[in-house]
Amino acid sequence: MEELLSLPGVGRKTANLVLIVAHESDDNICVDTHVHRIANRLGWVRTRTPEQTERALYEVAPKRWWADINEYLVTWGQNVCRPIYPRCGGCAVRTLCPRIGVTKEGRA
Repeated sequence: MEELLSLPGVGRKTANLVLIVAHESDDNICVDTHVHRIANRLGWVRTRTPEQTERALYEVAPKRWWADINEYLVTWGQNVCRPIYPRCGGCAVRTLCPRIGVTKEGRA
C-alpha cells in the first residue's frame, strides 16, 4: 500500500483497487464516492469522507465482503442509489434501508 501511495496521483481508492484487482487481495476495501454515499445511506457507517468510510467499513463489514464492496456498490450507486433523486421505489433493499440523507426520490 505505501509503495502505491508514494506514486504521484495515487490515493487510497486507487491503491486499494490495484491491490484487489491486480494482486487479488482480500484485505482491502476500495471506497469511492458511491461506496461512501451508500454505506452512509444504509446506516452502516456515519462518516464525512471516503477515507473515514474505508476505516469504518473495516470495522463493520465482514472480511469476506471487503474486496467486493466496491464492485457491488458502484454499479448500484450509478443506477439505483444515485446521489440525486435515488430510485428508492425500484430498490431491492428499500424495506431494509433507512434512506439516511435522502430528501427527494426519483422515479423507479
